[in-house]
Amino acid sequence: MPSTFSRITTQAQALRKKTMERLCGVTLHGDLQERYVDWNLSLPLGKKREERLRIIRDTGVLFIHVPKNAGSAITQDLYGCRMRHESIRYYLRHAPDLVYTLPSFALWRDPVERFLSAYDFIRNGGGSEIRLHPDFVKHYADLTTLDRMIEFVAGASSIYKLDHVLRPQTWYLTDRQGNFAIQMLFDMKDINHLHAFVPGLRQGNVRRFNTTQRFTTQIPQSQKDKIISLYKDDYQLQAYIKPVHAYSATARPVLPTHNAAALSADIKSTGAFVIPTEPALAFSAALSANTMAAQR
Repeated sequence: MPSTFSRITTQAQALRKKTMERLCGVTLHGDLQERYVDWNLSLPLGKKREERLRIIRDTGVLFIHVPKNAGSAITQDLYGCRMRHESIRYYLRHAPDLVYTLPSFALWRDPVERFLSAYDFIRNGGGSEIRLHPDFVKHYADLTTLDRMIEFVAGASSIYKLDHVLRPQTWYLTDRQGNFAIQMLFDMKDINHLHAFVPGLRQGNVRRFNTTQRFTTQIPQSQKDKIISLYKDDYQLQAYIKPVHAYSATARPVLPTHNAAALSADIKSTGAFVIPTEPALAFSAALSANTMAAQR
């Protein structure tokens, strides 16, 4: 049995975590890092985070894991392990060398299809390998219909009140100025053709991982229109999608490079402690309005 001292220590650590989460306005403890990046500050990285950065560096390619976009399958195939849903801003702050020197890529998914998959994921309590975070299980217990889920997202006062599966794709792929900040974006439908572009990905079909049991696939146009409105900025990302069939399977294209000066400016400290209206990434007019109202 644990000693009295160890129990007190464990309770104190749990209280400290909850206090930090409340002070920073996040639900997930892992979001503290993203919150500090919003404020242009650095929170020291733990050993597990440092190890994940080492794995990415050794692999030689940076994959931005946007949830519900087959990212778990890619991370298993590319890195041999799970990776967290870190934004490109996180890497710009804590490992800018990865952004400057490695090819970076992500997958895009049609926002309506992605939202329906996220809804099924939540109603199932998670996927086949990864479960929904317990804190969000409680928050989402009453969201028993798709309309309720849409209303919940539209009324969220902060991006950090949403589980990762409900956050817009732009939140993961843009810098602190809201600019698209990765080198390559592919349609998720082309997942089995990425080996021609991405060093380290094996040729052939990517094995499915953390699949979601689907039961919501057909919805009326009125619901589609609401989802499209919520995630309208995600549709603008289509302009950055690379057409994989424009290249041969044997000739890897020349990778584009970032403007190093612009990226350096993004991670330099301004010396000012500025709390943004919410991560400086357009989500939707409704969410932005609610966020600003909540912060007044």
